[in-house]
Amino acid sequence: MELGVSTLLWYEDTLIPNLGLLAAEEIRPIELRRVPQHLDYNDAAAAGRLSTALTEHGVRVHTLHVPDQLIIAMSGLDEEARLAAVAEVKLIAAALERVGGRILVTHCGGPLEDETTRARQFAAGQQSVAEVARFCRDLGLRVAVENALPTRLRVGDTVAEVVRFVEGIGLDNLGYCLDTSHASIGEDPVAAVDIVADRLLTLHISDNDGQSDQHALPFEGTVDWAGFMRALRASGYDGVFMLEVRATREPREMLREAKARFEALARMCSGA
Repeated sequence: MELGVSTLLWYEDTLIPNLGLLAAEEIRPIELRRVPQHLDYNDAAAAGRLSTALTEHGVRVHTLHVPDQLIIAMSGLDEEARLAAVAEVKLIAAALERVGGRILVTHCGGPLEDETTRARQFAAGQQSVAEVARFCRDLGLRVAVENALPTRLRVGDTVAEVVRFVEGIGLDNLGYCLDTSHASIGEDPVAAVDIVADRLLTLHISDNDGQSDQHALPFEGTVDWAGFMRALRASGYDGVFMLEVRATREPREMLREAKARFEALARMCSGA
């Protein structure tokens, strides 16, 4: 596996000036988390500047996370807003392909109005993601559906529901993004690996206290990392180990610590 880092680390900052920090730690794959701030998909020149900077620093885009407001609209019950969101996500996917990305990360949908709307919002989300996934297939991209944060009612707030969502669409370029932080709140990230192993495309790796989504570095919360790494090894996953952490101190220090913790986790995975 290879360590990657989400640009969530620079959520309040611009990306290009920070690519050198990634290069200095020899961290190559990234997930674009702040869109359009980190990738202006409506500005071809801006995308070109990002591509040039990525090449100069030896960093590459692996994944892009669809903006939350579009995820919410794609499973909403306002059909006009849903269609507009799907069109916007297609623009983002096209920009992702232009900067060399491989996987678009999305969710089944957003918060439920209440439990009585789950089935309708689930269906709306499926319709939207299916259309986006077909568009991405034509671009050579894959789509990974992430298990949602279950601190409130959401479409896809259990791993089992995400599996039903993906299997119901049935496209070969559609799979899973397993978020360890989300899975550790009310579920078990170790057990979740086995559930999604057949189509596991990417990961969101972070830790928490089992109560809220803190985006902490591994070993700073309650996730059973030894068990998780054993399960990951057994699954055969050999993709990017994508850290999705918030900046609680200087990014340079965070990256160095992230690399050290990844090396410790990799030793667990290898049985060393």
